[in-house]
Amino acid sequence: MEKLVRSVTPLSTKAESGRTNSSEIRTDLRICRRGLAVAGLFSLALNLLMLTIPLYMMTVYDRVLTSRSEETLLMLSILAVAALVAIGLLEAVRQLVLTRVAARLQTSLGGPILDASLQTGKDSGSDVQGLRDLDQVRQFVSSPLVSALFDAPVAPIYLALMFLIHPHLGWLSLGAALLIVFVAIVNQRFSRKPLAEATQHSAAALRKAQVQARNAEVVRAMGMFPDCVESWGADAARSLKAAGRASTRNAVLNGLSKFLRLFLQIAILGYGAYLVLADNSLSAGIIFAASIISARALAPLDQAVGGWRSLASAHQAWRRLQQQLRAAPAGPAPMALPAPEARLSVDKLVFLPEAGAVPVLKGLSFSVDPGEVVGIIGPSGAGKSTLARLLVGAIAPSAGVIRLGGDDLQNWSPEALGPHIGYVPQDVELFPASVAQNIARLSGSPDPEKVVAAARMANCHELIQSLPQGYDTVLGLNGYALSGGQRQRIALARAFFGNPRLVVLDEPNATLDSQGEEALIVALRQAQSSGMACVIITQRTSVLPALSKMMLLRDGQIEAFGSKDEVMKSLIRPAGQPEPAGQKANADTLARITARFG
Repeated sequence: MEKLVRSVTPLSTKAESGRTNSSEIRTDLRICRRGLAVAGLFSLALNLLMLTIPLYMMTVYDRVLTSRSEETLLMLSILAVAALVAIGLLEAVRQLVLTRVAARLQTSLGGPILDASLQTGKDSGSDVQGLRDLDQVRQFVSSPLVSALFDAPVAPIYLALMFLIHPHLGWLSLGAALLIVFVAIVNQRFSRKPLAEATQHSAAALRKAQVQARNAEVVRAMGMFPDCVESWGADAARSLKAAGRASTRNAVLNGLSKFLRLFLQIAILGYGAYLVLADNSLSAGIIFAASIISARALAPLDQAVGGWRSLASAHQAWRRLQQQLRAAPAGPAPMALPAPEARLSVDKLVFLPEAGAVPVLKGLSFSVDPGEVVGIIGPSGAGKSTLARLLVGAIAPSAGVIRLGGDDLQNWSPEALGPHIGYVPQDVELFPASVAQNIARLSGSPDPEKVVAAARMANCHELIQSLPQGYDTVLGLNGYALSGGQRQRIALARAFFGNPRLVVLDEPNATLDSQGEEALIVALRQAQSSGMACVIITQRTSVLPALSKMMLLRDGQIEAFGSKDEVMKSLIRPAGQPEPAGQKANADTLARITARFG
């Protein structure tokens, strides 16, 4: 028992990897089932000990009061108190076991559910509904309602005792129990649909609120608050309306269930008294004992009806968790591969956002050698950001292969590939942690030398030193607020952390001032000298001096790819005219390039 109670692994050790394999999950669930079985055994013992009160009452009424034996009363009272102490201890241990089982569920499924949320939600913005569902299941498992459900299977024992006391009382109790079960079934059928609708609309309202909160400045600046409230309120109102229907039905049926239970107690007392008057086959003590036993038989059923909404919500949450885990990519972790070369090759790459959709990328093939910086230009909607996400393994290609150092990215686990990849997305987000932890990719104990080296490579060491606590400045929700350019430069340092083999930057200069752009160019040249393969997506001409090659992407296809000078000349030169001798890419020329593909 002690081993079971202490078997819950601390959350930080189980969930920090985020990728618990299926065999570990099955092992943890077996332990949870074992804990539930132990809780069931305790429930059986508890309910048998609950017979102490009716037996004590029956014995006192029928034996002690007639014999007037104080010694018998004392011994019975001592035994009854001892039984009550045992009941209290067993109840406490049962609740402790259920709490530990709930914690075990959280520790075993928390990481995989978060991982599944990130995998299944990465195309449309990650949704942590799975974690909310898991928390709901955890709270349900440790709730008193589960104890009532464990007591329900013992109800037949109490009903059998009622038949032993008197067959008529047994049939009366059985009829009331069947009616309460019928009420529970009706409750389930009538509440299932509105509860599902309430959950669906509530999740939609929450998602809208999250998006609106992220765009709070836009909402305020453009006077969108009333429309945002109306949009959110529509889903919230639908959720409340559906929940109200479920609550109304549940309240009516819960009241009916309580009426049946209390009516049975009155009926047992009344009919028992009639049996005493009719044929004197029962004693007064037996009548009171029968009333208590019948109440114990129906109490868990009544509690189940009263808590049916919580039970149904937890069941729906558990089903959603199962669906989410099944939807996430499964399989054994790939074999550990040696550190790759800084050589990127893309072969016939195709990406479709969904089955049957028009391909965003159509058969791209190119390569980036160590020490090369390739700039990707093209009009909006050409597929540049999608290509960036594919190159870093954030999404999987529909067809084709992306190799880093000769190894297919799909043969790497994200944890193994991540240290070799640097990535600055188009929309930069930093985490609510210190600057050092953000640069070190949320490492709990970041290496100061590596952090400073990455910051120096991104030319933001002085910027960080100017913050209130330097590298220890806490960023995020309630921490220090950075400007867009400052966030971009710290994100660039995060990308360079650990000297990755491949660095992909999606418009890293979108919010940089002239000083920041100069620092970016210096950083790209340092990456070149370090032998990294770099890909930068840009719409601005300031970084062109740092590029080795350029690619023009249009409509998901490569329109031009080669050295910087070749691509620029092909863009500038009118069709059919010879290349001007000694043409140089000055500011006017670059502006014409930008106007052509933008």
